[in-house]
Amino acid sequence: MIFGFSVFFVFSQHDHTPPKQVSESFHREYPRSNPAKWSRSNDGWSVSFQDNDHNNGEATAYFDASGKYVETHIPYDKNDVPVSVRNHTRNSYGASDQYEYTRIDRSGEKAVYKTQVRHKKQDKTIYMDNDGRERDYHDNHY
Repeated sequence: MIFGFSVFFVFSQHDHTPPKQVSESFHREYPRSNPAKWSRSNDGWSVSFQDNDHNNGEATAYFDASGKYVETHIPYDKNDVPVSVRNHTRNSYGASDQYEYTRIDRSGEKAVYKTQVRHKKQDKTIYMDNDGRERDYHDNHY
């Protein structure tokens, strides 16, 4: 029984300790931030942390299995989202306050705003650029 518990503990810890290349990549992207919680998925690793490097507050960064930085998701309050994004959401999906906003940052690309809305009794996720134009975006990190 003790052996079984030990094996379980070792394997459960493995899901929360990234490989060295992933950890190093995080510290290159965010040298002044400390990881709070690592999680492993099929296609890589994610880490929740307080972004001290860009003053973004709570954030989640994603890395592929080889350690390459993919993107960062930052929850946004509706008052922090660009007016064009708020206006498009309200004009296209109704004047509800039932929206959840997340800014997605990728190296070398402009930010994308992920907006989750309830429209016509269905949950919908839309992505917009800074100007409030909807765009296709393949987000594998829900």
